[in-house]
Amino acid sequence: MLLLLLLLPPASVPLGQTGGGQPDLRRLEQAAAALGAGDLRRAESLLSAALRAAPRDADALNLSGVLRARQHRGAEAERLFRRALDADPSHLGAHVNLGELLAVAGRAAEALDVLLAARRLAPGRPDLNLKLLRALLAAGRRDEARGLAREFADNPTADAGARVEFALALARGGLVDESLGLLEAARGREPRSFQLLFALGYISAATGRHEKAEGHLTEALAAKPDDAETLRALAGVARARGELEKALSHLVRARRVAPESPRVLYDFGVTALQMGLLLDALPAFEQLHRARPQEPAYLYGLAAARFKKGEAAEAARLLKGYVALRPSDAAGFYLLGAALRSLERSAEARAALEQSLKLKPDADAEYLLGETLAKEGERAAAVELFRRVLRARPDHAPARAALGTAYREQGDFAAARAELERAVELDPEDLRASYQLGLVYARLGDRDGAQKMFARADELRGRERRRESVILKLIDPPQR
Repeated sequence: MLLLLLLLPPASVPLGQTGGGQPDLRRLEQAAAALGAGDLRRAESLLSAALRAAPRDADALNLSGVLRARQHRGAEAERLFRRALDADPSHLGAHVNLGELLAVAGRAAEALDVLLAARRLAPGRPDLNLKLLRALLAAGRRDEARGLAREFADNPTADAGARVEFALALARGGLVDESLGLLEAARGREPRSFQLLFALGYISAATGRHEKAEGHLTEALAAKPDDAETLRALAGVARARGELEKALSHLVRARRVAPESPRVLYDFGVTALQMGLLLDALPAFEQLHRARPQEPAYLYGLAAARFKKGEAAEAARLLKGYVALRPSDAAGFYLLGAALRSLERSAEARAALEQSLKLKPDADAEYLLGETLAKEGERAAAVELFRRVLRARPDHAPARAALGTAYREQGDFAAARAELERAVELDPEDLRASYQLGLVYARLGDRDGAQKMFARADELRGRERRRESVILKLIDPPQR
């Protein structure tokens, strides 16, 4: 938050640098302490008195600028910082605060000039290098950012925490290789640093380097056993690699370490839901939803668990709340359409799916909309949707089965046979594809083929295995 970033810690504010009257150093120290404690009224009183006594004192002007920024009076804050620099062009605090104010106001070029001047005053200061890096990246000056990163790597005053912050800023600015290189170099000096290892794992995971991420995070866990955030990160890597059981084992351990952590519980619920473990996922999302009923991610997770459990009416109710909170999220309308379709509320399902597709093209939503249209008797429109799905996703087995079924109903048995054979090849467990292919074989006079497909359909039906055509979509995680 800007207003906190502008306040330099009192210990680092050099007081009494310039004149224009004699500044009361004790009063300025008290004002800095009041600002640090958030007591703006006391800070205002102290600084007003200080400026009456010494109207050109750079420290008093700088702290008054901080006060105005904390009061959301940005124009006044800027004037005060500039007055401080007029009084003392070497005042580091005023440079840094003015640069930060301009950066947050979106005046990147001006902020960059001020921060470059500040760095000339204190080239080794880690927090200033970080602010300058962000300004360079915001201005699109990536080559200069790379140069700054090379200099920062040799900064003897930067500790592991400062290097991690700098590396994260590089990564967020798109300079991932430079970010990882800086951390690896720092790790050469501190090979067992938890902060460095965790950051290496975090950035590697975020950029799809899963094998390296797992290695770094495993080392981080060895340096700090039973750290819940490291276990979460390891679970995220395992989930990204499709290793859901490994992800769940990390999260079970994380829950033992941090049983009250909503983030751990949310990740546990998502992973359990992906694995079809409804008896584990449902209580997790119920607990989260009770604690924060208006958190969209918890609402969606609970709705998804209810839908998977077969409670479509409750899922639809929850999803209506979700799309009200996130009206631009296609995933919410997709799942709402699926729930309404399960309730045979075709008109509402169609509207929800069409809205999902307006927000974001998606093959799965097109498939469900096609199925809805087919049930309403709009076969031509449904066939066109199934074809569109297969142009985008040739391996979409349910769409193959649906298109083959439509062709059979239209009497085009050759086309039906081709689509249904491919559907069975893609998913041998698809009951509808097997049964429909049996009907096509029978119509074409292939008795052996028909008997084989009907026998397979009977076997699949006998297993009472619920076929799920709804693919759960990823949504944004909780914001805090």
